[in-house]
Amino acid sequence: MDKGFCQKHNCEFVLTEGCPQCLAEKRGETKPLSIVKVKYFSETTGELSAREYTYYSIDALRVGDVVTVPVRDTTGKAAVSAIDVPEAEIAAFKDKVKVIPAGSKEALDRHEFTAPETISDEARTILTGGRDEMIANATGSMAERIGEPVRITEELLEESASTAFMIPKPGEDIEVKNYYEQALGLKTHAESRVIKTVGDLKLATDDLSLISKIMKALTDKKKEYLKPLKEQVAAITENYKFWMEPIEAASTITRQKMTAFDAEQRLIRQKQEEINRKRMEAAQEEAALNNGEITESVKLVEVTPEVKRTSTDMGTASMVDNWKYEIVDPAALPREYMIPDHAMLNTTAKKHHDTKPVSGVRFYNEPTIRVNTR
Repeated sequence: MDKGFCQKHNCEFVLTEGCPQCLAEKRGETKPLSIVKVKYFSETTGELSAREYTYYSIDALRVGDVVTVPVRDTTGKAAVSAIDVPEAEIAAFKDKVKVIPAGSKEALDRHEFTAPETISDEARTILTGGRDEMIANATGSMAERIGEPVRITEELLEESASTAFMIPKPGEDIEVKNYYEQALGLKTHAESRVIKTVGDLKLATDDLSLISKIMKALTDKKKEYLKPLKEQVAAITENYKFWMEPIEAASTITRQKMTAFDAEQRLIRQKQEEINRKRMEAAQEEAALNNGEITESVKLVEVTPEVKRTSTDMGTASMVDNWKYEIVDPAALPREYMIPDHAMLNTTAKKHHDTKPVSGVRFYNEPTIRVNTR
């Protein structure tokens, strides 16, 4: 449906129906708009915002009613937190208050029903917004386990939805969008700001206080979005520690035994080569005593061949060089291999300032601005 916007009453309306306030005025049926406060629903968690927002309402509303409200160039879902708000509270921004159109109240009653074997597209959309897996879990698989028709309720859907991996979309969060728009204004003002007097400094301090509040609010929002994902990652990681333990242990034990076998074979080869070296030296010494003649042939020990690769029908295993290092004399390290201890130097700078000299280091002060909000 095509919509228009009434500047007079600051509300949207269906073009084919007209502005309800204007039509009521023409019929002489006008009545004062009620003033209410609402809290926005988070798009991801479903929790209500801490901050309240003021609206006019054409319909009579009660605390707890869920309504669709105009927000900037879009709409959002909110819960009524206060009614009969005194007009004096909005006197300073009366012309900015938006109107909740008639018929914006949402019906909260959802009827339970027995899920059929085949769910219609319409029912699927109502239940899960098209999430096939949730429908399958809620009907087919659960019905098989329980052995009777499953009654789809709001609690069941919420339980299923809580297990689904949903990517949060902060850009759709009404609070985040409001903070972002405030931030854009503050950025533009900061770019054009000139500070030449103490008065200018005070104005800048006020802005910094507001900036700090918005930064904290946005950071808290980010944590809100990340928390369930971090909890899910932690849970998956913890579960897979259990599932992976035996296979990782099998891999570690097998590798250790293969490495031990390789080390044992290497030691045997070294001993065999040492025996052959000594026999060759003895033969050379005998030849030197007998004008180059050797009375007996040199019997060398067969050296066990090195096994670098083992191939089977299932795969191949091979020993790969893995060179490492250990520091045996720190004082002898070349300068290019020495790394400054940045943590210790930072601690020294913060604790002793420039009163504790360190050879080759300059400690200096670079003041920063600290903002305390009220």
